[in-house]
Amino acid sequence: MSEPSKAVPPFPAAGVGGPDWEPLYRSHYAGSVRLAGLLTGDYHHGEEIAQDAFARLLEAGARVENPAAYLRATVVNLSRSRLRRLVLARRRPDPASPDSPGADEGIEAAAAAGAIRAALRRLPTRQREALVLRFYGDLSLAEVASTMGVSEGAVKTHLHRGLAALAPQLEALR
Repeated sequence: MSEPSKAVPPFPAAGVGGPDWEPLYRSHYAGSVRLAGLLTGDYHHGEEIAQDAFARLLEAGARVENPAAYLRATVVNLSRSRLRRLVLARRRPDPASPDSPGADEGIEAAAAAGAIRAALRRLPTRQREALVLRFYGDLSLAEVASTMGVSEGAVKTHLHRGLAALAPQLEALR
C-alpha cells in the first residue's frame, strides 16, 4: 500500500452557493485520506472515502455546526462501512497481496510498514479506530470519544487493550 499523493485535487464545488468550503477542503483533504487509509488499510479506498465524506458535507451544507468534526466522523463511519463490505469480499481471497511493497520502496521500510499495518488490521475495529484517531490523528480523548460515539472511559479501555495487543508485535520489529 503506497502513501497517498500530497497533491490536493481541485475543489469540486467551486462556485456553489453557501459556505466557502474550499479552505476546509484544502486543509483537511490529505488528512482525511490518510485517516481513512489507516482505518481501512488501503489508501486508494481512503481517497474514495474522503471524497464521499466531502460530498456529504456539501449536501449537509450550513446545517453543520462544526464542519471538521462532521467530516472526521463521516470518514470514520464510511471507513466502517467499507470494512464491512471488505469482510464479505474476503470470503473469496484475491491472489494479489495489497501489502506487497512497490518497486521504489525500501525493503526494510516496506516490511516494517506492512507489519505495522498488518498488526493494526488484526486488532478489533474499535481498538484500531481509537489508536488511529488518538495517535495518528492527534485527537484528545474527548475528540476521539465524540468521533467514535463512545465515552472517554471506553476510549481509554480501547487504547489500553489495543496498545497491549500491539506491544509484542511491534517489539519484534526492533
